[in-house]
Amino acid sequence: MEKIKYSVALILFASSILSQNQSLENPDLVKIERIADSLVQICEFDKPIDLYKELVKNNPNSFNYNYKLAATLAAKIELMPRIKGAAYVPEMMNQLEKTYKLDDSSLSLNWIMLQVYLEVPRFLGGGKKKARVIIEKISNISKVEGEKAKYLYENFPNKKY
Repeated sequence: MEKIKYSVALILFASSILSQNQSLENPDLVKIERIADSLVQICEFDKPIDLYKELVKNNPNSFNYNYKLAATLAAKIELMPRIKGAAYVPEMMNQLEKTYKLDDSSLSLNWIMLQVYLEVPRFLGGGKKKARVIIEKISNISKVEGEKAKYLYENFPNKKY
């Protein structure tokens, strides 16, 4: 349950920052975003995923919308049994990497990427090699966060898949 709370907190923290920076050009998109954000707050992920997909479709280069979709997909997978969640991993990985290409300087996105790369097997797109690249990026953004990331990496349980 702690993992879920952490994931939801990352989504909501970044959402509030990203939404503050967004202009109110399209009130319908803002309403859709607020509904999706509200549903994420109560740990409902299926409907927000659909809503964020609609937002991404309307604005495919929006870091805000892509980030929220990627983070919500990751949170949903965390709730699922490992075998069932594996079916959704490729979509999540694609969305995370697409979002990362839009803006790789987001600390919260880098933390999500690190966690995902450590937890997802290499054959599904994860792996420690990719995690090390993310640690370097986190270290470039913040030395303190970089040290935390290195600690997590070094103490992450070695899993045999």
